[in-house]
Amino acid sequence: MNITKEEIDAHVRMLLEQNFDCDIGILTEGTNLFETYDLDSIDAVDLIVDVQKKYNISLSPEDFKEIRNYGDLLDTIAKTIAAAN
Repeated sequence: MNITKEEIDAHVRMLLEQNFDCDIGILTEGTNLFETYDLDSIDAVDLIVDVQKKYNISLSPEDFKEIRNYGDLLDTIAKTIAAAN
């Protein structure tokens, strides 16, 4: 599975907009999802479950310890997809 970061970005933006009613027009790689969109840990889990299903990957809690912003999230997903191939 050869998926680009742009494809991951498009999918995650769609999830944020449709499932969490986020204004993705202000979303940048530096955006803190919890502060900007008032997401909580349950929202984060729901987002991760959707991503795992879409890309058939498994993200561990350790994967999320270093995530500070949207760009970190995209990088973590991309690295996990690459490692799974």
